[in-house]
Amino acid sequence: MIDRFLEGEDWDEPHPDMDFELTYGELIAGLEGPVSTLGGAAEGGAGYGGYEERAALARAVLVRAPALVNVALNFKICAEHGLPFHPTQYYELAEARRYRLSHPIGEIEGANRLFRDAIELARSAYRLDGDFGGRARAFAAGLPGGLPGFVYTGKRDKYTWRASEPAKVRALAGTVAAAFPVDLVVAAAHGSIMPGLLLAEYLGAPLYFLRFSMFKRNDEAPIVSLADEAWLAERADGRALLFDEDVAKGTTLTIFAERLRPRFRESRTACVIRHAGSGLRPDFAARTWWD
Repeated sequence: MIDRFLEGEDWDEPHPDMDFELTYGELIAGLEGPVSTLGGAAEGGAGYGGYEERAALARAVLVRAPALVNVALNFKICAEHGLPFHPTQYYELAEARRYRLSHPIGEIEGANRLFRDAIELARSAYRLDGDFGGRARAFAAGLPGGLPGFVYTGKRDKYTWRASEPAKVRALAGTVAAAFPVDLVVAAAHGSIMPGLLLAEYLGAPLYFLRFSMFKRNDEAPIVSLADEAWLAERADGRALLFDEDVAKGTTLTIFAERLRPRFRESRTACVIRHAGSGLRPDFAARTWWD
């Protein structure tokens, strides 16, 4: 995995590499080289350059692979809720009342397949899979018209960066695995995508994201579509880990857990960082942050 190439990173301040702007097509194509090079180095090949060069490639994979999921999730929500497909814009869910579009059922089903495939492709990138390049090209070839040109803008976020430190996420996974056999991880997007991908890999568990962004996207509750309901219902007998990467006040994870707990036989809550002043104590946390 890419974590082996990131051991010397500074995880207190977000790296400038979090700032980038690429079309979706450029992003997918641009991941193939770093994944291939690092994969070869991990297997004992000649690799590429020294530590700094490899760390730069690993950071590119770390911060860009989550965009595969982010864009696909936005596209899925637009398809399901009657919003326009725009090359640069994320819409608030409340705007669906204004547009009242009706996308064909085939388009909605395709958007959901794309979203699930994007999660698996991002995980493949983090694992440095040898067949990532072929999978990425097949994924890109199947994109709906217009989506390759969607412009994604990444921005530095200190909380997401701090919560994505592999050592912290590994520690969380170890604590969870020792106490609660996880059948799936359900995470609150968008902030949890990067650490959520790492966590699911460490746990070896299926992963799913529901958009719930109270402070960046003004969501009042997790956005759960009929397709999401069906995916979750198939796993209702499982043990679910409900995850948000950073718990400040605890409002997001509290609402997220209240909405999702009844859907599973058993569930627990988890975060990477819990702020000491938070009113919520998740079942699992990697670190309590005093700031």
